[in-house]
Amino acid sequence: MSESPPADDDLGDFGPPEYLLYRVAAERHEQDSRETGRTRIHKLCCLADRLLAQEYDREVGLPKYWYKYGRTISEAHLNSAVTYRPNANHFGGQAYYPADQVSESDFDHLSEDLKDDIYNAVQYVVTKHGDKTAEELEEYQYQNFAPDDFVIAYADLRWYLNTISQDEGQHRLSQFVAPDEKTHIEELLDEMLANFDEERYSEIYDIYLDWDDTMRLLVDIGRSPRELHDFTEIFIEGAARIILRFEEHSNIDPETLEDWCEEKEKVRRDLQSRVTQKRKEALSERQSTSALDSVADSYNTAISEELDDL
Repeated sequence: MSESPPADDDLGDFGPPEYLLYRVAAERHEQDSRETGRTRIHKLCCLADRLLAQEYDREVGLPKYWYKYGRTISEAHLNSAVTYRPNANHFGGQAYYPADQVSESDFDHLSEDLKDDIYNAVQYVVTKHGDKTAEELEEYQYQNFAPDDFVIAYADLRWYLNTISQDEGQHRLSQFVAPDEKTHIEELLDEMLANFDEERYSEIYDIYLDWDDTMRLLVDIGRSPRELHDFTEIFIEGAARIILRFEEHSNIDPETLEDWCEEKEKVRRDLQSRVTQKRKEALSERQSTSALDSVADSYNTAISEELDDL
């Protein structure tokens, strides 16, 4: 961080990261006056921060890390007084606006050059991406700035399952995946497997193999796209909490990293337990299905023999 924060008894300290967050909320409000949710604000902040680093050679100290839905900011490490966050009217969660009690003059202690760079970077990002939905911003971030190909592969699987889950809810009575969907899901699982880095993800290697095998079992017995999607999200969140947020973070304080480290083993055990339980359910259902198929085959054979004797 290149600038010293001011001392403000009422609002607290504002530095370059707070100015970036304030400008994103302000630009979004000026763009169309519509509500902007947490995910969109976070993604736009990360895009502006990346642009500042790449095009302006600026490190503004934005606290950020990779999590379940991609790179996000840590608001716990920011002075949240720069935004006003009432409950949203048109979606779940909170809407973000620039705080009324904050103005540009509250950042006068920052150098004009720094403020100009942040202002211009945010304006460019919001103009280009501000009208995107949270899902579109997430997809843009994954496709362009994912940390590795395995992450891109699991994101592709999640988006596909989410898409066919929604189609199912709107247009179908069946709760099961169609044959062509099964084939594509298996192709996406193959893509994940081909891009799995055993060294980078060594802490979840065994869990991943169990998860992958369980997913294929669930697909084989025809579980619904929604169940497959939810089971995929469980794995993605676990991978983020055990591996990715440690590998992909910046400006997160040592105490927070220590807290993450302390909870990591519990997260790993919980993930293993949930995968194991789901695998037992899938195996049990497949065995039951096989037994019923065997009974049906015997019945059909007996009927055929009786017919032949007539």
